[in-house]
Amino acid sequence: MRHRSPSAIDTTRIQTPAFVIEEDVLRHNLGILKRVKDETGCKMFQALKTWSTWPLFSITKEYLDGTEASSLNEARLGFDEFNHEVHMFAPAYSEREFPEIMNYSSTIIYNSFVQWEKFKPMVDEYARKTGKHIECGLRINPEWMSTDEHGGLWSPCAPGSRLGIRISEFKEALAKDPNALDGISGLHFHIFFDKTFANLKEALGAVEEKFGAYFPQMKWVNFGGGQKMTDDDYDVEGLIRLVNEFQKRYGVTVHMEPGAAIVKNAGVLVATVLDVVNRDDVEFKIAILDMSFNAHMPDFLLSPDLDMPVTGATIVRDEADLKNHAHLYRLAGGTCVSGDQLGHYHAFDRELKPGDKIVMEDAIQYNLVQCTMFNGVQHPDIVLWKNGSGELVRRFSYEDYRARMG
Repeated sequence: MRHRSPSAIDTTRIQTPAFVIEEDVLRHNLGILKRVKDETGCKMFQALKTWSTWPLFSITKEYLDGTEASSLNEARLGFDEFNHEVHMFAPAYSEREFPEIMNYSSTIIYNSFVQWEKFKPMVDEYARKTGKHIECGLRINPEWMSTDEHGGLWSPCAPGSRLGIRISEFKEALAKDPNALDGISGLHFHIFFDKTFANLKEALGAVEEKFGAYFPQMKWVNFGGGQKMTDDDYDVEGLIRLVNEFQKRYGVTVHMEPGAAIVKNAGVLVATVLDVVNRDDVEFKIAILDMSFNAHMPDFLLSPDLDMPVTGATIVRDEADLKNHAHLYRLAGGTCVSGDQLGHYHAFDRELKPGDKIVMEDAIQYNLVQCTMFNGVQHPDIVLWKNGSGELVRRFSYEDYRARMG
């Protein structure tokens, strides 16, 4: 398999702050996903919760089947800008929004039998009135959690998770009503955050042990996302074999929802050092940037154990090791929140000065979709890097900030 090429972005030509998406790498990732799709017949849906820069859907829809949405707005965006194959899942649906959700969704997945029973009459009536058949599915929870799950923060199957139907609940619903699966054409599980093929094989065994008896009744089984399918060392051939064997074993079509895998290492956040603060009570200096971790990269504050890779710098976490680095910095944002800074440090091979550019790698997944304009900070530009130059996709203005405030 062809490995991902090194980034060709020339940051000297980027006005900061900016999210820069590299088209060649984006297409490289999409090509891997299409290969899996083509060699198995499975379906691939772009998970909009991870990345939903719709002006670039013209690229992704060359490779993928549709979108996976988790809200009415995402469903409409997928319908309007990608295609009409929109697969919808939310932990719960509101009666007010559900009629519109049906307009934009080709498949609706429910988080509980209670939700399915509540909305099934509406789906049936919608089909009678419009002639549009909406496929329905249920999300299952195999109660399996892999290692290194950040304390369970990112695991949909952690104890107490609100997501998915556990096997005890599944059997209880069928015991109460043997026809509870009538109208259900698929089951959906989502287990992972940034995991490998070995994790998938192990988890799939747990899923089959608990729910495998129900798979032959289904038309499709959705494996969810969270797989690092586009990493250079991912076992793509193994995934293809696994999907083909699973589909043959149960007579179903596998669905997958890559999100992060689509933009993995396909973009950066470029920022500029505004000032460097030197305190004599710590072993590091503080580089204040023209972006905000609080507003633009909140996952790194929510889960401090996540490493933020920065071009030309080494991550340092050992407090006892801080004094051993000549150019050690804590990267901080430009808001007035005291916690707007990374919890770990970066050692550079040179002194940072105001005006220097900082390149935060693999910065597209989950960051763009979670950006806010908190504190009125400038939302980073969105730039597509192609053919050796940057193409401005969107620049945000005061009017964008003002419109969100009232």
